[in-house]
Amino acid sequence: MFIAIDHEIHDPERFQQCAEQVFPLPEGLHVHQFLPATDLSKAACLYEAPSVERLQAYLDAALGDASTQHYFPVAETHAIGLPESVTRTPQPQA
Repeated sequence: MFIAIDHEIHDPERFQQCAEQVFPLPEGLHVHQFLPATDLSKAACLYEAPSVERLQAYLDAALGDASTQHYFPVAETHAIGLPESVTRTPQPQA
């Protein structure tokens, strides 16, 4: 599933240090986009993960209090511009 994250960054320098420690991601988690604001006060991300809970548990522990995350599953049928999934098994073509 695709999951969007809105990061409210409290400490940009520490956030960057913590974010670098997030990688490499555990199996099943994949980041497609990281979009920081020019003033580094916030960022938006697009991930793929099996669940919001799994992604949240991993990232919140890694980022600590350098930021506050708001997670939501993406309504894929209504979304525009989603990348191709890297976690789904392709369906055989007939």
